[in-house]
Amino acid sequence: MCGVSELRERSAAFDDDVEDYDAVPWNYRAIFGEFKGIPWWAAILCALVPAFIGAFIDINSSKTVGWTFNVVFFAGALAAILLVQRRSLFAPMVQPPLVLAATVPTLVLLTGGVQKGGLSAMALGLGKPLIDSFPVMAITTAVTVALGILRIATQKDPNRPTRDEVREAKAEIKQRGKPARKPREEAPTPAPAADEDRPRRPRQERAEGAPARRPRPEGAPARRPRPDGARGERPAGGRKPRPREDR
Repeated sequence: MCGVSELRERSAAFDDDVEDYDAVPWNYRAIFGEFKGIPWWAAILCALVPAFIGAFIDINSSKTVGWTFNVVFFAGALAAILLVQRRSLFAPMVQPPLVLAATVPTLVLLTGGVQKGGLSAMALGLGKPLIDSFPVMAITTAVTVALGILRIATQKDPNRPTRDEVREAKAEIKQRGKPARKPREEAPTPAPAADEDRPRRPRQERAEGAPARRPRPEGAPARRPRPDGARGERPAGGRKPRPREDR
C-alpha cells in the first residue's frame, strides 16, 4: 500500500508540473480565461472581413452603408479587441478608422456606385457612404480604445514585484552605489636607528670597595710625578708674552 500511495503522489506532482509548464503566459492570453489569444494579424482580419461583407451587402442594395455594415463592423472590431493577445493590443485599438477607410471607398468603386459626371459626382458618391458610417466608426473606436486600456490596466504580470520589493531593491542599489569609507591613515612610526638595533654590551657594575681604576699589573713601573713647572701653567698676570722677532 505504501508503494501505491507513493506512486500516486509522484504522478500527481508530475501532472502539476506539466500543467504549470503548459500554462499560457499572461501576455499571450485573451481578455478572459487562460487560453491563448489570437495574434495581431488575425485580429485585423477579424474586423476587416466582416466589414467587407457588410459593406458589400449594403452598397449593392442602397448605394450606401446601412445597419448591416454597422452591426458587423462593430461586432468584428469588438471581437478583435477581446480575443487578441495581451501583447498585441495596439493594432485592434486603432484599426476601426483604418478598416472603414479601406472597405467603404473600395467597394463603392468596385460596385460602380460612383456616378459619371466629373470630380463632384465622384466626391459625392464616395463621401455619402463615409459620412453615413462615421457615427458607428466613432463609437466603435471609443469602445475598442476603452477595452484596450482596461486590459492594459488589469492584465499584468502576476509575478511582478510588489511595491515593498521594489523599494527594497532601490534602497539596496543606492546602498551599493555609495563609495566605501576609507580607514584613517595612521602616522608612520619612525624606524629605529641602526644603533638601537645592535645589542648593547652589558655594563659591568662596580662592586663596593673596588678601586675606580684598573689595578696596575704586577712588575709595571710606577708613573713618575710631573714637576711643577712642567704643566705649563700661565702666570696670573695675564697672557704669556710672545717673543719679538729682530727685524
